[in-house]
Amino acid sequence: MKKLLLFVMVLLVGGNVSAQNSMADLFSGKAKLVFLGLDFTQAKYIGKIGFTDPSAIQNQHMVSWNNLIEMEPKKFSLQKPFSLKDDQYMSKVEDMVKLNKAANVADNITDDAYSITEDQVKKSVAKYSLSEKDGIGVVYVVESLSKTAEKLTAWVTFIDLSTKKMLYTEKVEGKAGGFGFRNYWAGGVYKINNEIDSKLYKKWSKQFKG
Repeated sequence: MKKLLLFVMVLLVGGNVSAQNSMADLFSGKAKLVFLGLDFTQAKYIGKIGFTDPSAIQNQHMVSWNNLIEMEPKKFSLQKPFSLKDDQYMSKVEDMVKLNKAANVADNITDDAYSITEDQVKKSVAKYSLSEKDGIGVVYVVESLSKTAEKLTAWVTFIDLSTKKMLYTEKVEGKAGGFGFRNYWAGGVYKINNEIDSKLYKKWSKQFKG
């Protein structure tokens, strides 16, 4: 019986190892990419004059900003920036929508400068409860929405969904812009996507060449 249990454990461990994904797998087309959305749990809102309704941000806009990724794929999909085929890409933001319910907006509106570290990003990822277990997830861990600088800053973070291990993260800024509060900050997300498309994909594909 002990030998049988040992054999089963070896099989399980072996299966987990073979299921792990690397950044090289993403850029060689061996792993699919899942856009998980925006994590606002560590975000601050800089420039008090620009954030006068924290309740609306908490209960309405956080959900809306995430849902735009699925509802407006022509603008917010990462399939084109990562040069992926239809079966290599999907978006699934529901886990981030749930996570953001624990975010605190009212206490994080400030006029002071603010930044988070890579280690803080890693700690955030470790707390995720993700329904998708296959491929590589990408999440934007939002550092700040700065009305004074008119930009959204986020850590573009890649996660091996089979192990929930953070593979890589990089801070990226996107200039905000658009009509209305929702669209203004959604513009920052769009600009981050453009930065990936125009510059970062090429850099990363060289960096993680298999």
